[in-house]
Amino acid sequence: MMYQKDSAVIPPTDQTVLFFQNGEKIPAATQAKTLLVTKARKTVKLSSLLKSDTMTPYGEHALADLDADGKKELIIYNFTGGAHCCDEVFIYKNIGPNKYQHVARLFGGNTVIKDNYEMEFDFYEHFGYFFTCFACAYTDTTDEAPVPVSSVKLRYSKGKMTVLPGDKELKSLINDNLAKICEKPYQKPDPELDQDEGQRKEVALNLVVFYYSFGRSLPETQKLFNKYYKYPDAGAVWASFAKHLQSIRSGSDF
Repeated sequence: MMYQKDSAVIPPTDQTVLFFQNGEKIPAATQAKTLLVTKARKTVKLSSLLKSDTMTPYGEHALADLDADGKKELIIYNFTGGAHCCDEVFIYKNIGPNKYQHVARLFGGNTVIKDNYEMEFDFYEHFGYFFTCFACAYTDTTDEAPVPVSSVKLRYSKGKMTVLPGDKELKSLINDNLAKICEKPYQKPDPELDQDEGQRKEVALNLVVFYYSFGRSLPETQKLFNKYYKYPDAGAVWASFAKHLQSIRSGSDF
């Protein structure tokens, strides 16, 4: 939705931007006394981390009780820079006065932090160049076109990020999407660029949502892929998908 103001169209502010803009901050005078235990088990000052080379000018932080246990977590945001890349969200749990320990990192996806602290992690960044250009997207203008599926919902609880499980409706939607996408004629990738018009990317996005929403089973995800993707390059497409999936699993803690 767009909003009109003084004849200029003003888009609504992103929920994640609002979360950090309006969130409680650790005062600058206290940041040097606030200690963080990183994933590598190194202890650093919050002030040093926020000023380090790994943080860009877009770095933000906020305190929020994500799981309503009476203790506020420290959430740090960073944008790594570069074309089409990359959001980082770090979550630290409170383990003592002015001391926090790393529990989760979300990397590479567009992460939306909602008012109820539920998070939505979109996989488009990870699969943006999956056998196609970043801006290329599967197109179907019919009334029966597949419904876009590219994100999962996350919830922080008891010291870890968890994916909210999918339901029968989502599973049915993914199956319906894959059936429609894969009934189209085979799109042979451009021989020079190895790119299609977004068909394989759309398949991959449905598969990755299925993987995370229904038990994180690679064999079950491959079974779903084999059920619908009958094209001659199935082996290469599955191998590339599995490689992308491993990258996601290595970079994010959920």
